[in-house]
Amino acid sequence: MKTKIITALAVLGLLTGGTLRAGNFESKHFSYPADDIKLLVLNFDLGAGKFTFEPRDMAEIFEADVDYNVRNVEVFADYKKRGSIGHLDVGSDLLNKTHVESDDNVWLLGLSRKYPTEMTFDIGLCEADMELGGIPIRYLKIDLGAAEGSLKISTPNPDTADEVILDAGAAGFRAEKLGNLNFERLTFDGGVGKFRLDFSGEYKIRSRAKVSIGLGKALIYIPSDLPVRIEAEDNFLSSVKFRNRDRYEIEDNYFESKDFRESKIGLDLKIDVGMGSVEIIWVD
Repeated sequence: MKTKIITALAVLGLLTGGTLRAGNFESKHFSYPADDIKLLVLNFDLGAGKFTFEPRDMAEIFEADVDYNVRNVEVFADYKKRGSIGHLDVGSDLLNKTHVESDDNVWLLGLSRKYPTEMTFDIGLCEADMELGGIPIRYLKIDLGAAEGSLKISTPNPDTADEVILDAGAAGFRAEKLGNLNFERLTFDGGVGKFRLDFSGEYKIRSRAKVSIGLGKALIYIPSDLPVRIEAEDNFLSSVKFRNRDRYEIEDNYFESKDFRESKIGLDLKIDVGMGSVEIIWVD
């Protein structure tokens, strides 16, 4: 009788695409094959957990491996094609709101570099590491709740991102090589936390960015040879500091490089600080 029960559970695991593990944990693999689409719209709603995103040179639209606690978490992925646009919704729901552990919901997600993509990430109480280098990104929105998160664009975006929205609430967030996003407009809204924004990378256009900091502290890194204009607004409850100030002409929290107005590429940056602090650091 026991043998029959074990066999039945094993068959059930295969049919549902999952593998039963010790205790309440299950492993599941998601994969969607190549498709003839002109745009891929990705929506991630992942709640609490540990999430690692990485770009892959693959024809498949998406791959993911998940280890999760079936008593506390429900996971899902759904792909639909409407005309020439593919829509993929990926997420997880907490079944036990009073018991949240990041180890109950662990994801490794592979994103294709093949398809022009619009991405939205809504991630709650979590650890999230996102490497998006080389993906043709046209739109990007990341909303982090009480999280520790990182974003890295290691290689340039072969497309143009019309808009990039980064929202970090009570979080620690760091972004590397934001210039590689090839963005037209970028907004960063940081609440309570420590933030590190690195605007280095390969610029192909004149990019505009606005950074707003509430109660947090932000370090902003800008290449010293990049055509740039910086306008910063602070008040008696906040501070904006320019490191290596003696190397540049800075007046009333305003800076403009000599080649900014003539150049067709570069960064036009506005900074707004509530009760927090911002330090601008030029790097060679």
